[in-house]
Order: sequence, then C-alpha cells, then structure tokens
Amino acid sequence: MKQIKSLRLTIFWLTIIFIIVALFALTIGQSLPVYFKNYKTQSNFYYLIFTGLPFAILLTLFGTLKREHSKYKNWVIGTLTVLSAGFCFYILMFTMFTIGFGAWTNETILYRNKDDKNITINQQIFDVGALGYGGRRTVKLKPLFVIFQTVEYIDITKIDKAKWTYVNEEGDIHFP
Repeated sequence: MKQIKSLRLTIFWLTIIFIIVALFALTIGQSLPVYFKNYKTQSNFYYLIFTGLPFAILLTLFGTLKREHSKYKNWVIGTLTVLSAGFCFYILMFTMFTIGFGAWTNETILYRNKDDKNITINQQIFDVGALGYGGRRTVKLKPLFVIFQTVEYIDITKIDKAKWTYVNEEGDIHFP
C-alpha cells in the first residue's frame, strides 16, 4: 500500500514539474535570449510539450483524487481536470495552426572569435517552412551548456576586428 501511495505521489509531482516547465517555456521562456542550438531539438522539445501537457493535466488526478474526499468532490475534481485538459488541447492546437512556428536558421557564419572559436557572429534568416523565409538578422552566438546558445543582436560595423576572424562560412542552409 505504501508503494502505491509513493508511486502516485511521484507521478503527481513529476507531472506538476512538467506542467511548470511547459508553462515557463511557452510564456517567459519565449522572451529570453536563449535558443536551442539545433532546430530538431527545439522541434522535439515543443512537440513533447504540446502532446504531453494535456496528458500531464490528466495525470494530476493521481494526486487530487482521494478516498477522504466525498464522491461528489472527486467527481467535480475529475470533471474539471478532464475539461481543463480538453481546453488545453484546444488552445495548443489553435495556437499551432494560427501562429505557426518558425526558427532562426544560420545562413552564413561571418566571424569567429579569436579567443573562443565557439563564439560566432552569424547572419540568420527566419525559416517559416513551406511559407519560405521571413526577416534577417545579424547576431552573436555564444554556447550555453550543451544544447542552448545565447543570442545577442550585433552591428558588425561596430565590432573590434582585432578580436574576430572573418570566415564567411556556409551556415545551416546548404546549396548544391
């Protein structure tokens, strides 16, 4: 009996953590200057959030339904949780098909830092999939942990050329 209770609590708290991470990524995380290095990793992350969030809401039932509650209270909690999961699914699908998703893609690597070769200045283009490309920007990219990078807008006319090597390498868009 204790093992079942600890399993229920583990499932409940893991889903709460997942929900918090998902809500952070979909709200505050969108305004931070930190991006995934790889578009496929970013795509997989958001796919997991979009498919997992309604299920995570349903899994919170492991911690909210209790024998101590009356049947009526458990029915109300269960019904509201299922309705919340359905509403969340609807909102996520609405968001996906109205706003859509795009990603900044490295078109050209313009400069590499002489001290740290992982720090680059890149010309990027906004890839919106079948709709083509959006705007362009020039940014300085610094690695952050293994899968992230920080992005800082930069004016290449104002950089200290003594600290940078001009490389003009092809980015992630490869032409035959």
